[in-house]
Amino acid sequence: MTTTPVPGTVTAKGAPDPAAPSTRHVLDHAYLPVMTLRESALTNNTAVMQSYVDRHGLLFAPHMKTHMAPALAARQVDAGAWGVTVASVQQAMVAWEHGVHRILVANEVLDPTGLAWLASRRAVDPDADVLCYVDSPAGVAAGRAAQDAVDGALHVLVEVGFPGGRTGVRTAAAARDLAQAAHDDGLSLRGVSGYEGGLPGVDAARAYVEGVLDVAIAVRPLVDGPRALLSMGGSAWFDGVVDAVAARPDDLDVLLRSGAYLTHDDGFYAERTPFGRHPDEGALVPAIEVWGRVTSCPEPGLALVAVGKRDISFDEGLPVVRGIRPGGTADAAQVVPPPGAVTVTRLDDQHCYLTLANGADGTAGPTGLTPGDVVVFGISHPCTVFDKWRQVVVLDDDDSVLDTIATWF
Repeated sequence: MTTTPVPGTVTAKGAPDPAAPSTRHVLDHAYLPVMTLRESALTNNTAVMQSYVDRHGLLFAPHMKTHMAPALAARQVDAGAWGVTVASVQQAMVAWEHGVHRILVANEVLDPTGLAWLASRRAVDPDADVLCYVDSPAGVAAGRAAQDAVDGALHVLVEVGFPGGRTGVRTAAAARDLAQAAHDDGLSLRGVSGYEGGLPGVDAARAYVEGVLDVAIAVRPLVDGPRALLSMGGSAWFDGVVDAVAARPDDLDVLLRSGAYLTHDDGFYAERTPFGRHPDEGALVPAIEVWGRVTSCPEPGLALVAVGKRDISFDEGLPVVRGIRPGGTADAAQVVPPPGAVTVTRLDDQHCYLTLANGADGTAGPTGLTPGDVVVFGISHPCTVFDKWRQVVVLDDDDSVLDTIATWF
């Protein structure tokens, strides 16, 4: 007689059933919806991107805010990354407590407590390298006050922006003046930084980075030490960065911050990745899937899946259907619907609306859906799906569970 194990108690979103066997299919003992990562895609993408930066002579600090998963950050550092980029002091603390002590905070920091923590890192670990931005006299003054409060050293990059963009001083002259102020006020000026991801295309990104490189060269005499630093890099136009810095001085290191490459996606970055423009450099593979069960087929041409805005990203495009598991069991073969046959048209908080085209009427089959089927979604924009999950399942190519990793948001 076979008995089904009594389910355990799941307290973290995405966590597996504690009573489940260690070796199992993702749909065995599953609490859907669930977010998964494909191990083969992670392995491919890690190697492709690290090879790219090595080939072009760059340092690499992938943006940890994409996933906030220490296990994934360790994978990136072990592959050769210099360290990680984060967006806040809180994120920096997560990286630090999990053993990553080379950290770039890609923002100006004005909170006295956060600045004090940053300025004290080398006293805790002399080999640490923790930096943040300044883009205003207020930032310089706050940094100096924090530095004095803990008798520490605040290492900074002057952020250079562009008109209509995000943060950063808007002109080369303002950047030079701010670098002089940071130097004169006793901060440890390390170089300059910028962000090209908000520009409309690779040509505009290249031109902007060329201007930031000119600023880096101009402020080089204010940087103590044998090497200066220029940091750049979203995940869409980093080929423009590579082109723009090709003729950089020998004593200038370029630190790329691109983060979405690790998981890639089926939407926003799939359309924009530099590897699409330069296939000879490699190719990225989407690693993220969100699995949900059909709970209602209330009328012809419509199916509802128990996946919503609380589970999946939607800010840079709706999810796409990658596959259907009729019956929703582990032994169900995945069916890939023809293009346009099953389309996500709307998300509510906990519901996904699927429009079934080509006469699909809610019956089981390659273009139809019925309650109990499982739908496997690809996503657009990885940065806003990770934050919805506390645990993420890592799968082998046969959909067996290899690991479960934690996020720290």
